[in-house]
Amino acid sequence: MSSILEILDRSKSYLDKREIEKSRIIAETVVAEALQIDRIMIYAGFEREITEDEKALIRSKLASIVDKSDDEIDIANNNLKNLLDKGIDYLEKNNIEEAKLIAEIIFSHVLKVDRMMLFTRHIDDVKDEEINKIRIYLQKVAKEKFPIQYLLNEQDFYGRKFYVDKGVLIPRQDTEVLVEKAIEILKKIENPKVLDIGTGTGVIGITIALECSNSKVIGVDISDKALEISERNREIQKAENIKFIKSNLFQNIEYKKFDMIISNPPYIPEKEVILMSDDTLLHEPFEALFASNEGLYFYYEISEKAIDYIANDGYLLFEVGHNQGIIVKRIMEEIGYKNVNILNDLTGIGRIVLGQKISAEKVEI
Repeated sequence: MSSILEILDRSKSYLDKREIEKSRIIAETVVAEALQIDRIMIYAGFEREITEDEKALIRSKLASIVDKSDDEIDIANNNLKNLLDKGIDYLEKNNIEEAKLIAEIIFSHVLKVDRMMLFTRHIDDVKDEEINKIRIYLQKVAKEKFPIQYLLNEQDFYGRKFYVDKGVLIPRQDTEVLVEKAIEILKKIENPKVLDIGTGTGVIGITIALECSNSKVIGVDISDKALEISERNREIQKAENIKFIKSNLFQNIEYKKFDMIISNPPYIPEKEVILMSDDTLLHEPFEALFASNEGLYFYYEISEKAIDYIANDGYLLFEVGHNQGIIVKRIMEEIGYKNVNILNDLTGIGRIVLGQKISAEKVEI
């Protein structure tokens, strides 16, 4: 067993390691409360041995103090550089990936300063109301694993800011590679007609509509929430050449001569749910992430039906998971698509599968 003095010293050391200020006084207070004596009387009986129950109570009280401290962000110095550094440190201590980027995004949003220009205001003081808002955002990300995009209701995509909210998948930068390839193809087609399946926030269809102003785009989704947000983004971006329709894949689509059908469908195998990060699993819609049949369900469904909705020489483009390219290529080839290729993203991972519908009379024998 340990004496009061030994436990007191260990408690102080525990608090010191966690950079808790006034550690000696706090340790004395905790021990006194656990033993139900006045703090000034601790040293009168410092050789007394502490029971296991009393130790457990002291541990619990110390842990509670540390947890509370973790929830607080020191703002003694209000200049931007100091606050930003503390924000980054706070996120890192809570195991948040890309802590620096997320902290910079939060500060940029609250202070209404371009993220790349924050360094020009490092010595500026931050107002109390701005500090409070920053603190709330940092704590939501750190403690609730709340995605920063949902918190700020925005995500950058292809050089534009789009509105995002819970209930729709957060657009990923990987998808820009898919959109860039689609735009490259569509620029060579006169007045192209495009169908975006599973439009979500609408970023794919809207970006294509804006970058290819001579195009006409339809975005479809089965989710009312997705259609509400995609329509909001259409208005924000002032995209006049796109409309959104509620449809389960092709169910409510009458037009059958699209020059391109494009989709970033749910493709994560359901068995991989245990591998997902907390921010994704806790907050993003399950149905927008996961698919049955090893994540391949929608590739089969869309590929099989799309061939009846694509004009001759038209294209089908998919975003795929990191190990799905070869399988999706095979699916498309077996259904009858030609010139099927896998394209890599910037990290060298097969991210896009595309193919063409070519009529039988055009196929060389």
